[in-house]
Amino acid sequence: MAAEEQIFREFLETYNRIVEECFNRCVYTFNYRYLLEDEIDCTSRCTSRFVNYNQRMAMNFAQIQAKKMIDMQEQAEAEQQATTDVPKPS
Repeated sequence: MAAEEQIFREFLETYNRIVEECFNRCVYTFNYRYLLEDEIDCTSRCTSRFVNYNQRMAMNFAQIQAKKMIDMQEQAEAEQQATTDVPKPS
């Protein structure tokens, strides 16, 4: 359960960071109750850019982790093989 909470917490932090960044970049008029058309377009482009970036980073991280796991498994197998190949004294 703690791992799920950590993942959800990280998701919320990322979401909040994206919202804050895009709001600060795109919203500049507070004279109206609603966003202006160009503010809407800007926030849409901004959030899409950040979401795509975040997805690419997650995919790269997963690939690196998978490679690291394979390397660790190969190293463990090599160490195990080395210990089983050692001749026992007679």
